[in-house]
Amino acid sequence: MKSITTDHRSIDGKTPTSVMLLQNPLDFIAEDHLRLRAMCAALDRLAETTPVEGAAISEMIDYLGHELPLLLADEDDDLMPHILSRAEPEDELPKLTRRLEKEHAEIACLLKAVTSGLAGLALATSISNALRTSMHDLADAARRHLILENAVLLPLAKARLTKEDLHAIRAAMLKRRGLESLFAT
Repeated sequence: MKSITTDHRSIDGKTPTSVMLLQNPLDFIAEDHLRLRAMCAALDRLAETTPVEGAAISEMIDYLGHELPLLLADEDDDLMPHILSRAEPEDELPKLTRRLEKEHAEIACLLKAVTSGLAGLALATSISNALRTSMHDLADAARRHLILENAVLLPLAKARLTKEDLHAIRAAMLKRRGLESLFAT
């Protein structure tokens, strides 16, 4: 597993999101979304690569097995509950919540298939058509999901969440990563 970066920005989309951005968890999630977009492009490229590239597969397995599940948990376990607690009727959050939950479930299902398939490539020289399709489907599902989250969820979070909410979200995200003392005062 790669070490967690502590610089302030990931420039190339390949470096894990800097935990220093957790000073504002919404900034961290926005940056993690940029990372996910870059990993979707890498997943699409990897699906079409012959012969199989061991280092690229290892990097993708690391991302899909560690970083993406953390992002999904950040959103499901912390961000959404706080937004729901602050929502106004005009936010129409029940509809948005159902859609986000459906998309996360789809991503989680595809994530399992792709991670398992990639892990099984240790001795293979090519990617099966079924795995190739799952890889493209995961990238497409993640991109669609990012559009909704970046256009609706994050702006709503910025408008509705309080400093106390952001502090609670940050604390939970740090704990999830085993970094509770990072911003201790």
